[in-house]
Amino acid sequence: MSKEEIDQYLLTDWTVIRSYQDFVAYISQNGIPSIISFDHDLGVNLDNTEAESGYDAVKYIADFILEQEHPVLPQVLCHSQNPVGKTNILSYWNNFIKRIDKG
Repeated sequence: MSKEEIDQYLLTDWTVIRSYQDFVAYISQNGIPSIISFDHDLGVNLDNTEAESGYDAVKYIADFILEQEHPVLPQVLCHSQNPVGKTNILSYWNNFIKRIDKG
C-alpha cells in the first residue's frame, strides 16, 4: 500500500467498534459504511469464553448484504495482527465478492 493510500485512511473519521454485538447493532441502526476495517481477535466474553471474531463480523456483513439486497458493497480492509485470522477474513470477503459477481 502506498503512502497516499494509507494517508486517505488516516484522514478519515473512523467509528471504532470493539465487539461483534456492537458491530451488529451499529449496522442495524446506521446501515453499512463505505469502508470497514476488521480486526480478527476481539477478546473474551464476560464468562471468559472467546468472543466472536472479526471473521464472524465479516460473515454477518455478507449475509446482511444478501438479505437486504444492498446495492453498494463496502471496501473491506483488515488491520489484524493475526496473520491466519487476517487471511481468513479477506479470503471470505473475496469469495463473497466472486459469488456476487457470478450472480
